[in-house]
Amino acid sequence: MKKILTVMVLTTLTGCATGTQQKVEVSDSPAIQPITIYKNNKKGMESIITRKALDSYNSEYLDATENKAFAQSLTGAWDWKSNRTSVEHAKTSALVGCQRHNRKSEDVYPCEIININGVWVE
Repeated sequence: MKKILTVMVLTTLTGCATGTQQKVEVSDSPAIQPITIYKNNKKGMESIITRKALDSYNSEYLDATENKAFAQSLTGAWDWKSNRTSVEHAKTSALVGCQRHNRKSEDVYPCEIININGVWVE
């Protein structure tokens, strides 16, 4: 039984490797619909998308030590970091954390820094 299965697999693979190529033509396909890209035009605290992110911002981020940054994506993914060695370190750390939560949508809706040390990024 094992020999028969092996022969069948090899025959199938060999047939795939030496088979002819098919030309696929799309003639009556419907028009491709454009993708809608959403924007967040809100500013300040109103720009925070999810309730959980807003609660974390108000109860923890505002009181956190300096060198802090808050990142978010339009998908609702977010993260913030504080007490870093520099503002750049805080921004990078917040972006990395946000991107971990945003893996499926990062190409279309990337994480962005929206607040640095309590100051809103325009």
